[in-house]
Amino acid sequence: MNERLKYMGRLQEKELELKKKALAMKSAIEVMRDMLDPFEDLEELKTEAIAEEALRLANLQIEYREIKSEIKAIRKILGR
Repeated sequence: MNERLKYMGRLQEKELELKKKALAMKSAIEVMRDMLDPFEDLEELKTEAIAEEALRLANLQIEYREIKSEIKAIRKILGR
């Protein structure tokens, strides 16, 4: 297999991985929005669960940015 094909395959893998991370991030945001019910009593808010979801979102964003950076590097190698 030539090197260009190898990089093109890697690019497709990373683009799919990026889409999965984006979906996971959107899901985390929706979960937090559901837990942050403005009509809920303040004492009843699930703050620990919200904090856990926020941390999950932050970690997903870090991974998302890393993948995006890898995609940029691969595209540069491919001349795109």
